Amino acid sequence: MKRASPQRKPAKPRLLLRSLATLTLLGVALATTIYLVRRETGPGDHVASQGNQHIAEIGEQHPDYNTNPPTSGWHVGTLAPWGAYDYIVPDELLLHNMEDGGVILWYAFGTPTQNQDRIRALQTIANGYAKTIIAPREDMPTPYALTAWQRLQRFDSPDRNRMRAFLTAYHGIDHHSR
Repeated sequence: MKRASPQRKPAKPRLLLRSLATLTLLGVALATTIYLVRRETGPGDHVASQGNQHIAEIGEQHPDYNTNPPTSGWHVGTLAPWGAYDYIVPDELLLHNMEDGGVILWYAFGTPTQNQDRIRALQTIANGYAKTIIAPREDMPTPYALTAWQRLQRFDSPDRNRMRAFLTAYHGIDHHSR
């Protein structure tokens, strides 16, 4: 006499749902860990966000930025044209460029000759990166600085390797939804 083989019971729906929930939580934990490691190990310093609130016009009152130069915060809804400047560009304009994935290469504002020399040095470094602005800044604590959304790295002189590492890490990352 032939014995009937034991029949498999269908998987319990609860077990399946628990397994899916566990996998989802593991995926979220992994993504969060990757984000935090990148944030802490990328070039420059991570700076707490001051949000991305639009203001009506340049010069409108808003709280002070938490860094000099700024890395997030209040800005107008228009972009500055990408490129190099030999005059002071308002922070409220440049911040929108950073929110759109741009990197700002700052230099200490000086004489016209110093400004042109600094622009040429930074243009060589930024060559190949479309979303960059080279701009002077008064009262900057170091001669050079690079900023991207929530990132800041300071320099005493142009440093091609370190500056390009910063550009590579943060250029083109849009921050409208972050």
